[in-house]
Amino acid sequence: MAMVPGAKRRRLGEDEEEELVEDRISRLPDGVLGDIVSLLPTKDGARTQVLSSRWRHLWRAAPLNFDLSGHPAADVSRILAAHPGPCRRFSFNMFRVNYNEYSTVKANLDSWLLSPSLNNVQELEFLLGTLDNPPPLLPAPVRRFSPTLRVATFERCSFPDSALHLPLLQQLSLVRVRISETSLHALLVGCSVLESLLLVNNNGFLPRLQIVSASLRSIGVASRLGDDRLKQLIIEDAPCLERLLFFETSEIVFQDSGMDISVISAPRLRILGGISSKLPRLQFGTTTFQGASMVSLTTVVHSVKVLALSYVTLSLDVVIDLIKCFPCLEKLYIQTDELGEKNTWCRKYQNLIGTFDIRLKKIVVSCYRGNKSHVNFAKFFVSNAPVLESMRFEIQDRNINCVWIERQHRLLQIENRASRDAQFYFVSRNKSIESFISLQTRPEQVHDLSTVDLFERIYN
Repeated sequence: MAMVPGAKRRRLGEDEEEELVEDRISRLPDGVLGDIVSLLPTKDGARTQVLSSRWRHLWRAAPLNFDLSGHPAADVSRILAAHPGPCRRFSFNMFRVNYNEYSTVKANLDSWLLSPSLNNVQELEFLLGTLDNPPPLLPAPVRRFSPTLRVATFERCSFPDSALHLPLLQQLSLVRVRISETSLHALLVGCSVLESLLLVNNNGFLPRLQIVSASLRSIGVASRLGDDRLKQLIIEDAPCLERLLFFETSEIVFQDSGMDISVISAPRLRILGGISSKLPRLQFGTTTFQGASMVSLTTVVHSVKVLALSYVTLSLDVVIDLIKCFPCLEKLYIQTDELGEKNTWCRKYQNLIGTFDIRLKKIVVSCYRGNKSHVNFAKFFVSNAPVLESMRFEIQDRNINCVWIERQHRLLQIENRASRDAQFYFVSRNKSIESFISLQTRPEQVHDLSTVDLFERIYN
């Protein structure tokens, strides 16, 4: 037998390895391949039929992942006729419908929703309205998904007075939805295993909402302006609540959000953010904050470990009051957009130092300027936080160098730090880059319960 040259042997080896990889994929059971197909967008999932005879039947057998708004109306009907169901995820966004097909889609929407292909939907994303005021009513056929829904997002639509009953729902997002106080309360009562809730700029004469839930772990809220907005949120009894997040949207970022928050019972609340000066009133029991400033301190909350402040003046007085209310605080994130107060503290807090228990392990200051006010603020924790592990300073629109950093080290008196293991980082960031603390209304931030610290950032 003729010897195969070395280069040819290497090529054969690579071909054999590629063939082995292909064989491994082809040996996967139909259930696994079906899961892969069901995670792909609708078009890509359907295209897998041309890969080989092994894949030809998988798309029709796998649960459908259908984004209706990404297809012409004629294609929607063909897809629904070709796939027997069930459907894992159904997404519809009227904003993405071609203008010329708007009336056709609107006329066929109810019949599409009744298609057997959409049986047993588990994930639903439904953006119905455009800029209509009031937004259109939620189509009646959506109710048939109630027994199987686990994840649901409703946006720019009106809810009927008779609320949906969603016994298996774990994640719920209501964005710019028009719903009455009675309907919203009934909807939440019907979600007996709900774990995360996002409420953004909803209206419909919602003066107040009381949360009583044995399952909720995460709540995110933002309230638009107007007389029919949500004005008061009361966490009356939420034994499993771990995080409470306040979002600032483009509609309220420069204005008073007009919503009061009252936490009566949430014994496991661990993460709180982002509190800003625009938040009218925040209450924990009988302790009251006006924005980020304390009005009265009568209730101490030991469960909160992570606190984020956004759009606040860098004030040592405010932060010390917050630590008094949250004495077990371990991580503090601050976004400041002002020069700050004087923050002189040697004489003012000389009686406090030595008796004040600071358990902070991590502090991050965004928009740090390195001026006297900011240095005084940071130096307090450098000198008095005995278990501090790291302090990170974000400097925007400035090219920092070793000389500037060394000067900051001297001003902060890092050599005399209370925690010998503390590390200090100075990070330069462009102003155009979104700040880590400015939470956007992205459902994944509220619904991703696997993330321990929502405000953690990784830098190169």
